[in-house]
Amino acid sequence: VMDPVEAGDCLGGRPQQLIFLTGLDPNNRESHSALVSTFGVRSQDRPPLNLRLVSAELELPLGSEKLTGRGILRRDWPSKYLDRVPALIVLFLDLDWDHPSWSEKKTEAESKCASLRSSATHGSRLAVVLLQQRAVPIPSDDPLATERAHELCQICRLTPRQLFVVPMLGDLAGYVSKLESAFHELAQGFYQQKLKTIRARSIPNNSPALVVRQLFKLAFISELRQDTHTAYRNYRLAYEQCKDHMESWDGVDIFEWRTVVGILNYKICELCFLHNMAVEAINQMRRHQAIFFAGPTGIYPSPQLANIELQLWNAKQCWHFAQLFEQAVVNGLTALATLNPGTHLGLAASLYSAVNKNILALKKSSPITKPYPVPDPMANIQNTVFFGQRPWRIGYDRLAPPNVEEDAVTAILHRLVVNYEGVISLLNAAMVQFKKYGCFRMYRKGIIEKASVYYQSGDLVRALQLWVAVVREGIPPAIRLDILQKAISAAYCAASLKDYVWCCVQLMLNLPAAEEGLRAVLRCQPPAPPFSQNDVTPAQMAQYQQNWVKLFTERQFFSIQASHIDTFVTVQAAFLETDPVQLDAKVPVRICLRSSAVHPICLSAAVVGCDIERRRRNPVAVSDVMPLVQALRQSITLEPKKKTAVIVMLDLSKAQIQKGQTLWITRVCLEIGDRHSKMFGQLEYNFDHTVLQSQRPRSEFGSNMLRIAASDGDLEANPSSTRVSCLVAEIAAATLELKNTCNHRIEAVRLDFKRNEQQTTEAIAVLFVDENDELRSELTIVGAEAVESGETIHVPVRFSAQLVGNIDLELETSYLLLGETRRRTGRIHLTITAREPLSVNSGVLSMNGLPLASILNHSEYVIKAEVTANANIIITHVEWLLADVLTPIGEQVCAKTTEDYLSESEVITYCCAVAIKTSEDDVETPLGRLAIEWKRTDGVSTVRSVVPLCRVPLVQCPITISGTLVDPRAATVRNPIRVAYSIQSHSKEPIELTASFDLADMFMFCGEKRKTFQLLPFAIHSIVVVVMALTAGRLPFPKIALKSPDIAEDTLQHTSHALPANLFVLPCVKETTMSDV
Repeated sequence: VMDPVEAGDCLGGRPQQLIFLTGLDPNNRESHSALVSTFGVRSQDRPPLNLRLVSAELELPLGSEKLTGRGILRRDWPSKYLDRVPALIVLFLDLDWDHPSWSEKKTEAESKCASLRSSATHGSRLAVVLLQQRAVPIPSDDPLATERAHELCQICRLTPRQLFVVPMLGDLAGYVSKLESAFHELAQGFYQQKLKTIRARSIPNNSPALVVRQLFKLAFISELRQDTHTAYRNYRLAYEQCKDHMESWDGVDIFEWRTVVGILNYKICELCFLHNMAVEAINQMRRHQAIFFAGPTGIYPSPQLANIELQLWNAKQCWHFAQLFEQAVVNGLTALATLNPGTHLGLAASLYSAVNKNILALKKSSPITKPYPVPDPMANIQNTVFFGQRPWRIGYDRLAPPNVEEDAVTAILHRLVVNYEGVISLLNAAMVQFKKYGCFRMYRKGIIEKASVYYQSGDLVRALQLWVAVVREGIPPAIRLDILQKAISAAYCAASLKDYVWCCVQLMLNLPAAEEGLRAVLRCQPPAPPFSQNDVTPAQMAQYQQNWVKLFTERQFFSIQASHIDTFVTVQAAFLETDPVQLDAKVPVRICLRSSAVHPICLSAAVVGCDIERRRRNPVAVSDVMPLVQALRQSITLEPKKKTAVIVMLDLSKAQIQKGQTLWITRVCLEIGDRHSKMFGQLEYNFDHTVLQSQRPRSEFGSNMLRIAASDGDLEANPSSTRVSCLVAEIAAATLELKNTCNHRIEAVRLDFKRNEQQTTEAIAVLFVDENDELRSELTIVGAEAVESGETIHVPVRFSAQLVGNIDLELETSYLLLGETRRRTGRIHLTITAREPLSVNSGVLSMNGLPLASILNHSEYVIKAEVTANANIIITHVEWLLADVLTPIGEQVCAKTTEDYLSESEVITYCCAVAIKTSEDDVETPLGRLAIEWKRTDGVSTVRSVVPLCRVPLVQCPITISGTLVDPRAATVRNPIRVAYSIQSHSKEPIELTASFDLADMFMFCGEKRKTFQLLPFAIHSIVVVVMALTAGRLPFPKIALKSPDIAEDTLQHTSHALPANLFVLPCVKETTMSDV
């Protein structure tokens, strides 16, 4: 009774017209069984009928005397027309027109019709269907059939529209479809009569309850009649009636009125979605919330229960609307991030959560002292007469006796339970919607609320998991602080050491008690509760303390990933060495720590870890992989509100590092406690995450990266010479400047490119050019024989890049020192930036020059390619590599030698006229490729670039059309112009075509404006018309419109693209005569 939505399934969805079928025996008659099975096949395009098979002894509800009462809507009234009172009763008879016992059968039919009429006291319509053993119906002009049909209608008091004949040996599916349409039409008359009857009833004193009742009945019957617009109007009028008289609601009947309002709002929103008025449905729900969600609350059966009832009703209203909204989305409605079912599901969860809090407060403030009453006041909760009626007030117009009302309140208090599972299910449903529509902030809000519900229900572990997850994702500081205060309470109650410390290191910024709790944990002592002890019982408090004591009897370890959270300490680390170092160097690293704690914090150690570039970018979590090299500093004390700086030394000789690599600081780990004591923990700060680099303050000293010297410090490259730009596929050149930086003379300098030693896979896209102008995948260049100390040499390198983008190459340098036989090596980096020499944008034009989105088979078109230069180039040759389905028109050549100079960003266009002929199964066709040979304006070698042309949708049409002037010289003003149209068939079947002409005001027409003809397979049909131009100049070409029952209209419209767009009409030249001289 606390849930006021009691409408059930009878008011949800589109109601169906109830039709009773009698006279069929599917169990014993095979033909009847086939007919019933055919009726049972329902689809969306069939009339909305509820066909119900009934026995011959039909029992229909008798008309009863109208009962008076204070209720608004009777619960059984909608189900009466859905389940008990049929709109139409159909009697099936096995009777042929030539039956030998026609008279007896006719009398039997009369008796059955009379019996059915006497049983149908609610005005149900009657129809008779004759089942005849034949394959096709007898013609309507058959004398015997006409005569006996008339006799049957007379004796059974039927109209011809109420008598049907079904040949049982024919196509039952077709006959059943026609029968259902006829049944639907007859049922419409029944509901129309009901509407008239309801409208004719008078309403004493314009009682609001009776007005709402009448409007609801009119709306529901209109729905049954499939007149949903009238139903929507009446539902809205009933809703407005409830709203206008809200202030006059009787206090003891508010629950019933609210129930009716909920039903009316549900139907209004349902019909809005049905009529594709989604915005109106959403606005209706907003108005509904603004008007009725705030009250009136009422004081019956008690003020507290009335408030809980209102909140439950509010939650249920949101849930019902969300279900309607979601079903509309399934049916094709497009939801948005700001307008989706999840918003209303989330509101329902919030309201339901508030109900749980009020129930807890009510049970705490008013403990139940009385036993559950006997007899049970709620026993008749399923048998109420009106929607929203109190079960203990059945049979009473006003309040029940005082003792019954008191027992009802006691029973409700006993039945009140806190429903956490309901809130969780609503939040889960809302979060599914938020995730579906990308509402990630609302999704995180759902996680927070879900965790709060778990915490209230006592499931501390799940609450902690959700709170920790949402804080790590990043939320506003104010919300994070509130969540952390709840999370630390849950961690304390669950004796979860890691979660408790995780909360403490964040709350120490704002909550001094969190620092005391962390210190107590590090001393292996139970921390003080982070909440008031008045919130729990002494027994619970003792149990919490006992759990912590038991926890500290064993050795404990915790590791906190502090990279994504704000802790009490900020960490910075940097190399103090900024120049490249050798492999065996010892490098100082400075760690700067700033504590926000109130008291000093002692750290057992600070460990800094470093990795090279490739390991640093590895997708494996940094915490799961040991650093390549690390160093530590023990016994550090962090002074409060101050910076503490320490320096550690990294010994690079202990790490597996190669020359030329880059070393990065990836991790700083702060150790708390002793590794050999009962309590030891770590705070890990990973510097690898780009997300954190923007949040963490930049180091004021040094750098977080350190470059290892690429060689032994003897041969270095000028950085400006190691960055080269080029075009894809061209032969480019770079001159590397190498300087001898050692104090000795070096000899036999050599430069090598080894493919298997490259760090990036893109390096395979570069080919080098040797002395014989051949492309090689590897390279060896012999440099100077001798280079003095401090001298710079220039090494030319020629290459060709095959991919677009930045490509990093590693080249190995080697040389000999005087007196040594082992070559010393080093590495230099060469960065190549390659870009496309040109870009091509292709499309298709009609022969008139109009751009097209699709093309027609068996037609002629122009391929257009716009070439944009990305550098100063010369195009020397263009070749069209057309697809197999394309052929050049006439003497059109596919290759062209040219000399086109293009500056950077300049555009040039090339065109090719083609004809297309492809198979009838293709829906899209590639146009082929375009080969362009080009070179730099200052270059010598030529490069051939092949680019693909676009793919175009292909429309299959069995005909093509062309148009021309028979005599172009006759195209003068006010002279006959003969226009010839040629229509060609490409089909194996004949095609029926209708040609019509719709000329503009510039022409006069002579001939047939409309003509229908048969176009034979692969034939050509010509149509010649005569027009006369009324003005000179450029006029639109006379258009012909084709229609065919065999070809879609939009397909035929494509054929007009082949016609000329314009014709030129010359002015009439006046002949010169002797009289003019």
